[in-house]
This record gives sequence, structure tokens and C-alpha cells, in this order.
Amino acid sequence: MESFYDFLKKQSRLELLSEQIEKGNREKAQKTLIEIVLERTFYMGIQKKNNLENEIDRPLKIYIAGPYTPNNASSHDSARIAHENTVNAINFGIDAADKGHLPYIPHLSHFVHLYGKKVLSYDYYTKADIEWLKDCDAILYYHHKIGDSKGADNELKIAIDSGKTVFFSVYDIPKYVPAKKDRH
Repeated sequence: MESFYDFLKKQSRLELLSEQIEKGNREKAQKTLIEIVLERTFYMGIQKKNNLENEIDRPLKIYIAGPYTPNNASSHDSARIAHENTVNAINFGIDAADKGHLPYIPHLSHFVHLYGKKVLSYDYYTKADIEWLKDCDAILYYHHKIGDSKGADNELKIAIDSGKTVFFSVYDIPKYVPAKKDRH
């Protein structure tokens, strides 16, 4: 189990990351993010080695955050890259569901954008995504390059600032195990 000191240290690093994102300091934010991910990876390795169970007693609503809009792509490649990013988000959502949680995958709006009877604006999607994020317990920020996804970086900052649980890897997400009385 994580110590109280380690919990406070992690919160401090998350706040630092949020400040660095807000100030647009990509290099420092990237370094802080790498430190957080390495620390958590090391912690999860110790947990696994000691055969500790990483479980939770209720399902979490987890917002899946990662890149959607391709950066610096040609118009020819943009749709393909956006589709690949959507498939990646879907797969991360399935990983969260496999652990017993309820993922919210904002990338699914990709299909609304492609097949809807009209095109909704980028601002509409970002506002809607933030409203959904408010209702989630946690965020899975699976893209580890600060500055490569303006939307995902903003979602990460909002999640940190609002005190949501932040996961940087599927392996960080605890498994939901219902109480014996709830199992059917």
C-alpha cells in the first residue's frame, strides 16, 4: 500500500506537472511526466513482485485521454491518423473495461464527425469532453508527450486541478473486484 508521504509527494508532482502544462513549458513538463511514470512503473513492479493485489471495491468512471487531431499531417494523412488514434483510444478503453471499470472514450466522436448529418465544431467537442470529464472519477492519460496533444494536455491539467485520480498507464489502474455479495 502506498504510504501517506508517497501520496503527498505524488500530488505535489502532479500539481507541478499541471503548472508546467499551463505555462507551456513542454520540456520541463515532459521531464516531470517521465519521472512520474518511472516512479509508478517501479512501484507497480514491486507490487507485482510481492504478489500484492491491486484491487478496488467499486468501478471507476475513467476518461480516456490521448491524441486525436494529427499534428503536422498532410490533409491526405489526417483522416487515417485520426482513425488510428481513435482505435488506440478504444483499445485503452477496453483495457479499462477488462479491469471492471466504465471507460468514457471521447474519441468515439470521430464517427459523429465522419458520418453525422452535419459537422460540429472543434470547440463543441472540447466543451462536451470537459463536461464528461467532470463526471468521471479518473483519467487515463495514455499519451506521454506533453505538447503533442493540446486537447489531451488540457484534459490532464483539468483532471489534476480538480483532484481526479490520474493514471498514466493501464497497469496503474486497479482491478475492480465486486464484494462477494455483489457477485452473480
